[in-house]
Amino acid sequence: MSWLSSKKYLYLWWLATITVLLYLAMAAPSAKWSSNITAALPGNNTAWQQLIQQNNSSRHLSLLLSGVSLAELQQAASQLQQEPITHLHWLQPGATFQQLQTLYQQHQALLVSPEQLAWLRSGQYQPLVDAAWQRLYSPSPLLENALQQDPLLLTQQYLEQQTTSNGLLLRPAWFELTTQRQPAILLYASLNIDPFERNNGQAMANALEQKLSQLQQQWPSLNIARSGVLFHAVVAAKNASFEMQLYGGISLSAILLLIWFSFANWRPLILALTTLGCASAFGLAAVLLLFEQPHVLGLVFATTLIGIAIDYSFHGMLAANKGNKTFKRMLPSLLLGLITTLLGYLALMFLPFPILNQVAVFMAVGLIVAFLTVKIVFLHWLPAASMTVNKYLLQFCANLSLKYNQAKPKWLLAVGSLALVAVSCSLLLQIQFNDDVRLFNQSPAELLQQEQQVRSAGGQNWDSRFIVLLGDSTEQLLQHEQSLQALLHTWQQQGKLGSWQATVQRVPPLQLQDEVQQLLQLAYQSEPGQDYLQQLQLKPPAAITKRLSPESFPSSFIQQIQPLNDKFASVILLSKLNLTSSDLTLLNAYPNTYWLDPIADTNASVKKLRYQLSIWLALALVLAIVILFWRRGGRAAGAIMLILVLAISSALLISLQLQQQLNIFNLIAALLVLALALDYGIFFTAKLPHQEVVQAVFLSATTSCLAFGLLAFSKTPAIASFGLTVFLGVALACILSPLLSVLAVKENKIHAAL
Repeated sequence: MSWLSSKKYLYLWWLATITVLLYLAMAAPSAKWSSNITAALPGNNTAWQQLIQQNNSSRHLSLLLSGVSLAELQQAASQLQQEPITHLHWLQPGATFQQLQTLYQQHQALLVSPEQLAWLRSGQYQPLVDAAWQRLYSPSPLLENALQQDPLLLTQQYLEQQTTSNGLLLRPAWFELTTQRQPAILLYASLNIDPFERNNGQAMANALEQKLSQLQQQWPSLNIARSGVLFHAVVAAKNASFEMQLYGGISLSAILLLIWFSFANWRPLILALTTLGCASAFGLAAVLLLFEQPHVLGLVFATTLIGIAIDYSFHGMLAANKGNKTFKRMLPSLLLGLITTLLGYLALMFLPFPILNQVAVFMAVGLIVAFLTVKIVFLHWLPAASMTVNKYLLQFCANLSLKYNQAKPKWLLAVGSLALVAVSCSLLLQIQFNDDVRLFNQSPAELLQQEQQVRSAGGQNWDSRFIVLLGDSTEQLLQHEQSLQALLHTWQQQGKLGSWQATVQRVPPLQLQDEVQQLLQLAYQSEPGQDYLQQLQLKPPAAITKRLSPESFPSSFIQQIQPLNDKFASVILLSKLNLTSSDLTLLNAYPNTYWLDPIADTNASVKKLRYQLSIWLALALVLAIVILFWRRGGRAAGAIMLILVLAISSALLISLQLQQQLNIFNLIAALLVLALALDYGIFFTAKLPHQEVVQAVFLSATTSCLAFGLLAFSKTPAIASFGLTVFLGVALACILSPLLSVLAVKENKIHAAL
C-alpha cells in the first residue's frame, strides 16, 4: 500500500466514521430497546407464541394495599387514582360490572350455572324454585324486569356467584378483601403502551413509584404489593443497563490503566479508544439497522467487544512501534485471527435465537471495523519508536518467554495429551445440562413474592400451562369449550384442578341458549313452576328470541379468544394443577384441543438449539484446523488443536463444578473461547519474535479476562454462566498458548525471527 493510496483509505475511514456517528445521533435516541424476555427466546415466531404475545395480559398491573385501617386504605386508593399518570388507566371494576349487568339484563334467562342446567335437564324443578324464593328474600336489588323476563332468577344468581367468589367485595373503583385478618384493597390498571418498551415503560414506572412513595410517606405502615409484567420488565432493563455501564466502565478503565502502565504514552491511549469507539459505533449502527427492536441483554453481552477489540490494538501498537516492515508482517496473522473469530460468531448469526443474532451482528461488524482501524490508522498515528514499553513488563515477558522456550517438546506433548484425556473423560462422565429458559433472566425474590401475594389475593394465580382450542368461528370455539366443561369439572372433583376460566362461562354457545329456552318453557309448565308463578301472580314468559354472542361484548371482556392465522383460538386458564400424563391424553378425545406448556416447549427448543450449537462448535473447530493446516502446516495445526480442546474442556469442567450444571450459554462461551484461543495460537505459530508475542497476548488476555470475568458477577444467570466460562477459557488459553512455540515452531526458526 503506497503512501498515496494509504491516505485515500484514511480519508474513506474518516468519512465512514463520521457518517456512522451522524446516523447514531439521529437513530439512537428514538431506538426502541426491548427488555421482553420472550424476545430473547429461541423460535419465538411459532403460532402458539404469537397467540401468547397477542394476549393483552402483559398490559395489566395490580396493586394490593394493606397494613392500615380500611378507611385509610380507601383514602390512599382514592388519592392514587385521582393523580393521572401518562399511559396508565385505572380500571373501574364497579363500572365494568354495571356494564355487564346492563348487557345481561338485555339477555336474561340465557346464562345459567352448570348446577342449574343439570336440574333443568333432569326435570328437577323444585330446587330451582327453592333457590329463586331464597334469592327473593334477600335484601339485595334485582336486575330490572328480572321477574318478568327470568322469574326463576337464573341469570341473577349466576352473576352473584361470580362476583362473590374469592372473598372479593366489589366497589366502584376497586375490590376490598381481607388478607391475613387485615383489610386490603386491590387495584387494577391497564397500560396503553408495551411494558417492554424501555423508554416509555421506565418513565411510567418511575411516575407510579413516585406516587406510591408519597403514599408510604403519608402512611408509613402502608404495605404495597405489586403484580404485573411492567415491574419485571423495568427491573430487567435497569439490571441490564446497570451491568452494561458498570462492567463496560470498569473494563474500559482497567484497560486504559493497563495501557498507561505498559506504555506511559498518550498515543496508545488515543489509539485504543479510537479502535474501541469505532468498533462499538459501527456494531451498534448495524444492530439498529438490521433489528427493529434490539434487546438490552444483547448490549450486556456486547460489552465483551472491549476485551476482544483491544487485542487488535495491542498487536497493532507493538508492531507499528517496530516500524512499517514489522507491522506488515503482523497483519496476515491479525487477519487470520479475525477470520477464525468471525467463524465463531457466524454460528450465532444463523441460530434461531434473536438475542444471539443481535450479539453476533454487533461483534462481527465491530471486530471487522477494529481490524480495519488498526490496518488503516495505526501507522499514521503511531510513528516507529514513538513509545517505550514499561521495563518491568518487558523483563517479565522476557523471563516468561525464556521459561516457556526451555520446555521439552516431547515432555509437553505427553503431559498435554494425558491432561486432555483426563479432562475430557471427566467432563463427559459428569456433564449435565440445564435447559431451563428461566436462566435467561431472574426477577428479585421480593418482587416475585409480591407477585404471588397479589395473584393469590385476586384469585388470578393462573398456571403457566393452559388449554388452547381452535375453531373456524367463535361459535364453534364456544361449543368446543362447552363440551370440555365436564372433564374440567371431573378434574376439579378429583383434586387435580383448582379452578378454570373459559369464555363459555361468560357467553354460552347459541346451541345451549336454545336448549335453555326450551327447558325453561317445560319448567314453567311443571307443577312446582306453575305454583311458584301463581304465588307471584306472574305469567309464564315467552321464549326469548334474543341471543348472546361474543360480538355483544366489548373486546376487553373477551380477551381469551384471539385470531390465529386463518382460525380463532381460545385459551382456557387453569390453576392448582396436579395432572398426570394419562390425564392429558384425555384431551385427545376432544377435537382441535391442545395442551400448551410454554416453558416446557421453550426448554425443548433450547435443548434442540444446544445440540445444534454443539455440532457447530465441533464443525468450527474442524474448519479452523483445516484453515490452520493450510496456512501453518500440520504440526502447528495439531498443536493448536491440542491447546484449544484442552482449554475449552478444562473451562467447561471447572464451570460444571462451580455451577453444578452447564447450560447453553456455557457452550456459547466455549465457541468464543475457541475464537480467542485461535488468535493466540495463530500469533504463537506465526514465526514472530516470541517475547513480543508473549507481551501482546499477555496484555490481550488480561483485558479479555477483565471484560468477561466481570460478567460472572451478573445477576442474570445466563450472562454469569457465559462470563465465567469465557474467563476460565481465556485464562487457560493464555497460559497454554506460549507452549505452541515449542510444540509447533522449530528453535532455529524462532532465533531466525529474533
